[in-house]
This record gives sequence, structure tokens and C-alpha cells, in this order.
Amino acid sequence: MKVGFFQFDVAFAEPEQNRDAIRQALMMSHEFDLLLLPELCTTGSIFFDRQQVNELAEDLYHGASSLLLQTLAQEKSACIVAGLAECHDGQLYNSTLLTGPDGVLGIHRKVHLASTDQLRFVPGKDFCVYDVQGVKIGVLLCYDIWFEDGLEALKQQGVQIILNPSNFCGEDSLEVIQKAAKDYGVYVIAANRLGMDHDCSTGVRFIGNSLIVDPHGTVLVQGDESQQLRVIDIPV
Repeated sequence: MKVGFFQFDVAFAEPEQNRDAIRQALMMSHEFDLLLLPELCTTGSIFFDRQQVNELAEDLYHGASSLLLQTLAQEKSACIVAGLAECHDGQLYNSTLLTGPDGVLGIHRKVHLASTDQLRFVPGKDFCVYDVQGVKIGVLLCYDIWFEDGLEALKQQGVQIILNPSNFCGEDSLEVIQKAAKDYGVYVIAANRLGMDHDCSTGVRFIGNSLIVDPHGTVLVQGDESQQLRVIDIPV
């Protein structure tokens, strides 16, 4: 299976600009079967307030980002997975959308919310496995992968590839990702973003370094701190 990630500098609160970056990169890329984009990849993540999230969040079946990803998935005959801000039944979620050639495959809502998430989103509840070309994939959204419950739930469902769309800033996350792959005997694909959301007191900078890890914990490919789309073949 040809799997990969696209990491890029997400423009804060500029969804159309980010969708253009995604569209251009994916249409210019070589073939892939499964491609992962970062967490909150059309909005940025360090929001000023809940109202701003509400203005940026989308319906993940019919919103502009979902429709773009569904179109790209159909054109590429592939599965494309992306972290997006979701509005559903009046609630705001930090979510991951899974799309394929036939439309939406599923939605994972982040269960373990980081401190910044807790101010803006409500948590999800479930960890599910999806079938992509006969391969079982699951999602642990950024901080989700630090906790055993999601890993255990996916392993019990026979997961073969765990997708980890992320916004991480430190190399400790890379160690956690490698450990999860080795401990649970699965492939892990982590797509992290680049850049900073805006000039603010946090000074948070996202380091890229997206990676694909095999079931032994060996890093098969790792990005640096530049925009890049990487695809490799894995034997699943």
C-alpha cells in the first residue's frame, strides 16, 4: 500500500488559503492509496476564543473542506484523512475526516483534549476502525496517542495502521509515536504541521518532522521543518 503524509505551514484562520495549498500539493503528487494531513489543517489551532472556532468550524459532510477532500479522494482513487474543526448539532469538535473515492468514510472526534482544546471543544467518545482497500486503519488524533485506551481499543479491532494527525511542538511526541508503534505492533503515520498560528504570548512553533513508523518502532521516513509530501510503499 502506498501511504504518506503532507506537512505544510498552516495559515491561521485562512481556510481557503489552506485548502488551496492542499489542493495544489495533492494534485501534483504521485499516486497514493492513503494520505494523511495534519490536525486542524485548514484553520490553525490556537484560537482567540470559542466564537472564532464557531465561525471557522464546518459540517464535515457538506462543508467546503469536506467537499474538496471528497473530490480529491475521488480523483486520486485514494483515501485522504485530515484534521478539521467540526460543528455538529451545536457542538464544536476537534475532528478527523476520513474520505475515500465514494465519499465520507467516517469521522473521529478527539477524545483526549489538550488544555488549549478544552477551552474550545467538547470531547469525542469512540475509537473506530475503517477498512481501506482491505487494510484496517484507525485514528488517534494528536494527544489521543499518548493514552492507552485508544491504542487498546483499536488493537482489539485488528487495526493495522494508526493515523495520527497532529499539532505537536516537541520531540517527545516523536518518541511517543515510535513507542506506540512498537508496543502495539502496528504502523503509525503521523502528519504534523509547520509554522506558528499568530504572534501571541505562547510562542508556540510547530516542528513538522512528520513520520511513518513500522510495527517494530523503526522510522521508515521522517520529514524535516519544510513543506513536503512523502509517500512510501508498506507491506500490509
